[in-house]
Amino acid sequence: MAMVISVPGNASDMAGVPGNTKYVVKTCTFSGTYAGASLTPTLLGLEQIHLVLCSNEASGGANSAYVAQYDYTNETLDLYVASGDGNALEEASGTVAEVVRIIAFGR
Repeated sequence: MAMVISVPGNASDMAGVPGNTKYVVKTCTFSGTYAGASLTPTLLGLEQIHLVLCSNEASGGANSAYVAQYDYTNETLDLYVASGDGNALEEASGTVAEVVRIIAFGR
């Protein structure tokens, strides 16, 4: 699974230090066959990740079919989709093209 991490177009390479906690704002672009994407503290310029908040960027004004969630145990950014059967969300599979903006807090 390929994922490119970049700075959102309307932001500088934001990082801040509230107390001794740092934060970064990044855009994660998924492309290709989905298998979860590694999102380690090092990739974000942090030593540890305390919290990741995700927001999907809908393309063309359409709502995204995916829900992004950070897996703290495996250090991956995962995408989930509704199966349409009224059950819980299932992890995505197949070819996925999705853009997710994140804010990660850590140190």
